[in-house]
Amino acid sequence: MALTYSDPYLSPHASAEREARALEDVRSAGDFPTEWEERLQVLRVYILICLESTVDDEDTFSVKLKQYKAEYQAQLIKARAAEAAAAGSVPIFASVNLLRG
Repeated sequence: MALTYSDPYLSPHASAEREARALEDVRSAGDFPTEWEERLQVLRVYILICLESTVDDEDTFSVKLKQYKAEYQAQLIKARAAEAAAAGSVPIFASVNLLRG
C-alpha cells in the first residue's frame, strides 16, 4: 500500500522504517478497516517524525506534533466506531452528569 502524504513540510521525512513503526502502532490500537488504517498510519508517521525532530517547545515540529496528536486522537475515535460497525456492533457512549456541590 502506498501512503499519501499531504503535509509538504513533513512528507520528505517519511521513510519505510517510520511507516513500519506507525503501522505497528496503529494495528496495536485495533483492527481497523483499510482506509482508516491508512489514515491513522499517515498521522502516526507525522507524529513519529515530529517526536524525533523536535528541538524545543517553539519549533515547527513541536507545533505540528500538538496538532497531529490531536488529529490522531480524533481520527482514532472515528476509526474505532468504523471498526465496531464493521464487526456488527454499535459502540456505547456513556455520559455522567457532574454536579457542583
